[in-house]
Amino acid sequence: MKKNLVYTMTFLLIGTFMFSSCQDMLNADSDRVEYEYNDWSANDSVFSVLGILKSVQGIADRHILLNELRADLVVPSNTEAVVDIQELCNSNFTNSETNKYLSVKDYYTVINNCNVYLNRVDTTFNKNGIYYMMPEYVAVKSMRAWTYLQLAINHNEIPYFEEPITTHSAAQAVLDAPKLSRVEVMDKLIEDILPYENPVVYTMPAWDDGGKIITFGYKNTTIETSKLFVPIRMLLGEMYLWKGDYKNAAKYFYAQITGEATNNKAPRITDNSNHVKYGDENGKNLQNSYSSLFALENYSSNANKYLAVVPFANSELLGSTSELAAVFSPQNDLGGAQVFASPGFVGLSQSQKYRYIKGDPKKPEKSQYGDSYEYPGDLRIKATTYSQTDNDVLKTEYKNIIAKFNLESSKNFNMNFSHVPSINTSLIVLQRAELAYLRFAEALLGLEQKGYEGAMEFAMTILKSGAKDRYTLLQNPDTVKIPMLDKDGNKVFETVLDKDGNEVSVEQTKDSVVYDDSMIFDFSNTAFTSNFGIHSRGTGGDAEHNAFYALDTLCVARYNGDVDQSGITETIKPNVKYVHEDFVKYVADLILDELALEFSWEGFRFGDLVRFAEAYNDPDMLAMRIAGRNYPNLVRYRSSEGFEFDPAVYSKMLDKQNWYLPLPDEVVEPSENANENK
Repeated sequence: MKKNLVYTMTFLLIGTFMFSSCQDMLNADSDRVEYEYNDWSANDSVFSVLGILKSVQGIADRHILLNELRADLVVPSNTEAVVDIQELCNSNFTNSETNKYLSVKDYYTVINNCNVYLNRVDTTFNKNGIYYMMPEYVAVKSMRAWTYLQLAINHNEIPYFEEPITTHSAAQAVLDAPKLSRVEVMDKLIEDILPYENPVVYTMPAWDDGGKIITFGYKNTTIETSKLFVPIRMLLGEMYLWKGDYKNAAKYFYAQITGEATNNKAPRITDNSNHVKYGDENGKNLQNSYSSLFALENYSSNANKYLAVVPFANSELLGSTSELAAVFSPQNDLGGAQVFASPGFVGLSQSQKYRYIKGDPKKPEKSQYGDSYEYPGDLRIKATTYSQTDNDVLKTEYKNIIAKFNLESSKNFNMNFSHVPSINTSLIVLQRAELAYLRFAEALLGLEQKGYEGAMEFAMTILKSGAKDRYTLLQNPDTVKIPMLDKDGNKVFETVLDKDGNEVSVEQTKDSVVYDDSMIFDFSNTAFTSNFGIHSRGTGGDAEHNAFYALDTLCVARYNGDVDQSGITETIKPNVKYVHEDFVKYVADLILDELALEFSWEGFRFGDLVRFAEAYNDPDMLAMRIAGRNYPNLVRYRSSEGFEFDPAVYSKMLDKQNWYLPLPDEVVEPSENANENK
């Protein structure tokens, strides 16, 4: 029988909205099958969208796992990781037909459900000038775009279709069509969602009382309906990043952060409300509020920091559950997590300089660097991992168990876990507001490469001190002489004596800056007054005055291993010279490191590595990090000495073919509901 990828993707739900109960996610009965679309009501539209959200549950776990297992922040357990997990961790795709994580049919189930909805909903239906179907229409477009984006990132070339697949012939037509490249897919998606980018003009759905719904997740957490869909501006910004269109990427991340052209209050998302640091100068008394970002019972206090979430049931009796706990968490008192934080990530965290503030942070003598503290370096890993001490005689791989997906209560934030039970994850956060800041910094650094002077310093500001001023970027600025004019617009001349003492008339000029383009980013709004550098979250709360985290030659030399040290005196090695590109690469590495420190295990890492490696034409940015994940390096990979890595893994990851997942080619029988006459 002919193997058919399109059947794999599409014939699960052909011709219908065959959605099972969604009560695990929403307090509503969405168990409906829609065959006819005449006289569709607003309620029918809502229930159909709930069904689409139900299908999104089928890919949320995989979104996390495909990005994290292949990257540098986790390593598999030698004894507990199942074969499918081991294969992903090793980028071994020889068994792609049997590895359940490499199936794409659940992604295309979401897409085909969206196609059916978008092609059959009547967006012109209105009452008293209100277009009742439009919010759901925009929301479904966002989820289709997000799903296609993940496929394009993971596979690079994919089948793409916007019409519902309801017949054999339609499936065959998609099968026969050429696959689209990642850029081609993104071009189509941008064209599709760009008209709906303003969240005030095109609102996301607001269901039930006050636009909120009640989940059957942790303690019936209340979640705003809009959080169930990915913001259009975030999608546009990310796709422009992948395309290398940094001007538009910066434009939409800036708009997302500031609420530009909306009535939304600009979010304060990088202030000191979520951090982890020591309470005394001896490196004791850990104060941890960072973990509250990942504790379900604290959802309401952190809701403004969540841009998009996927709720699950916390019990199989109530509906679909996430399997992340089964991968990241021990399954019993004896341990048994399938993956844990990599030694490479531990090394990255401990290599950061923690700065304890005492008194005035602007006075260096009033602070100290905590190299000798109980746990040196960035503390965010300390806030989201724990050691399994019970029944772990050797205390080996269980010392870095990942707790981001099962932080149950603030009472566990003392970082001295003996055992955290494997509770089901009830909420997967697809995007946090902090992501917009780091993506914005990435876009700014891209603008630096395009000749926008000052963009690199601005990107560093986001990491180090926080955006809170007005920034004007000029592209390719140059100072030229222009004529001085009087009030009537006439050129001004001055009489002077030449070398022979004769009077001569000399045209008067003044310096003027000319440039090809300009961009203004205004963060002077009082909402940003308390912004601080994202790097401060785990390094003492004051990255702004951290001399080891700066955009200067000595810090670049440290990162590249070009410093000689005698006691406390550091000198740059003789004959070492850096050019502008070295500073750009340094800031790019810092952003990529910060993405790891802030968003470890949240479903972005491998895609981030690929995007940076391609943007800077530097495969080492991906290959060396992954090759070094089994080694607790305290020096960075650009250092010429001391960085340990696996040469075989390095060689493998230099091959771009190993950056992308294979498309499975499975035989899937058409649904019995599918026929040419339907």
